[in-house]
Amino acid sequence: MNAKKPGALFGLFLLLICAALTWFFVVGEDYYDYTSGSIESAAQSATLDKADLAVLSRPAREKYDTEIKYRNFFLTAPGAKSVQLQADFNGWGRTPIELKPYARGYFETSLALAAGEYKYVFVVDGKDFLDPMNLDRTVENGREVCIKTVK
Repeated sequence: MNAKKPGALFGLFLLLICAALTWFFVVGEDYYDYTSGSIESAAQSATLDKADLAVLSRPAREKYDTEIKYRNFFLTAPGAKSVQLQADFNGWGRTPIELKPYARGYFETSLALAAGEYKYVFVVDGKDFLDPMNLDRTVENGREVCIKTVK
């Protein structure tokens, strides 16, 4: 009988398998150590008091950008002679802003506004007119007005 002994290639193959398994288990153990610490810390429960619950139940405040941004105010009012913008930022008409007329009764102006909420109403030929494109409204001093939010 002529028995063959394992060759050099087979020995190299076994050596590579052992190296790969060793690397696999070392990396797996490192990963387990990494995740087990975070899992254990997540599993621990912290006591909450009523003040903490009140803070958690409160909706997060919106953060406004402090950059000045241009916003357009426009209205289509066919047959109107003049359209003004009265708002909380111009003293409700103490310094009215005239909208520029364009073709087919389209009036527009563009204003630089900082982030925040602004209340406004259009005045078409002396009568209040709500912005039909803005349904976000409130009552200000007994007068229904629109709200424009600049973020």
